[in-house]
Amino acid sequence: MREFTIMSYNIKHMNLIFKNNTIKPSEKQRARKIAKVIQDINPHVLGICEAANSPQEHKHFIDNYLSGSGYQLAQGVSRGSQNLVFYYRLPFSIISIDDALSFYGPWEADIDEDGLKERHKWHRKPVEAVFEIGPGGPRLQIILVHTKSKAIFSVVDLHNFQKISLANRKRLVGQALKLRSRLNQLLQEVHPLPVVVMGDMNDGPGLDPFEMMTGRSFVETAMGSVYQPSGIFHNALWWMSMDSELKRTLWTADFPDPIVRHPLGYRHRVWIDHVLLSPDMLRPSNTVRYVMDSGKVGSKNKDSREASDHFAVYCGIEIE
Repeated sequence: MREFTIMSYNIKHMNLIFKNNTIKPSEKQRARKIAKVIQDINPHVLGICEAANSPQEHKHFIDNYLSGSGYQLAQGVSRGSQNLVFYYRLPFSIISIDDALSFYGPWEADIDEDGLKERHKWHRKPVEAVFEIGPGGPRLQIILVHTKSKAIFSVVDLHNFQKISLANRKRLVGQALKLRSRLNQLLQEVHPLPVVVMGDMNDGPGLDPFEMMTGRSFVETAMGSVYQPSGIFHNALWWMSMDSELKRTLWTADFPDPIVRHPLGYRHRVWIDHVLLSPDMLRPSNTVRYVMDSGKVGSKNKDSREASDHFAVYCGIEIE
């Protein structure tokens, strides 16, 4: 039995730490801290959200800050200034990437069930990649996701804050329904591959007040319906919520209150980075399996805080 690690990491504005395909002198310390986060977990497959665009930039980062790691870059069509890419190392090899790009084009969906369909699009289309684990070995499909943020970055009054917040939730629900329809397609194939969906989903468990207005959230919609239990994806970090001590650490980003500043500087802690696994990966007989209770959040130390505004999430998988 062989065990491997897969990881998702939102590296805040990675695109901005480069100039002329090299790390800016002012960003070298941060680059070392980003690399330390990656090296400490040492994943076999790393999905990066808010990644740099240029392959030359990634090569420079790997060669100079992850030297000896053996990482290679898998990159589809650029998603813009906040790109989505994979780093991977042996025994993983890339079979395909972005083959389903056209599926994620603009679409229509009735979010609030009023009989009217709204037009939706992804700001950053998910990246699908198929990896082979060892020559002729089993294959694993990974979908890397970075959804639209719920946050409002412009100056607005309270009325517009509520209006935009609700619109952002509807946008997330539309994206979740589209992603879920893709997962249903993959699960219904004649010989389905094990599937992992991971990334910065900008949503956590339960419904916030604006999601209550739509009756849905991104993560739980993407994971699947209780009325189709055989298709529900497993959240790799869920097990942590069952332990009172670990539950306190089950968050992947924090931020100040958008409306009022707390006098003691308290911040909202949110679990918005996820690793979701197809149901077959929980079966003991499956070729590629999730290592039960292996999902974790990366260390929350000073260096990792200065590396990014998100913490990495990862889990173990195993094959015979």
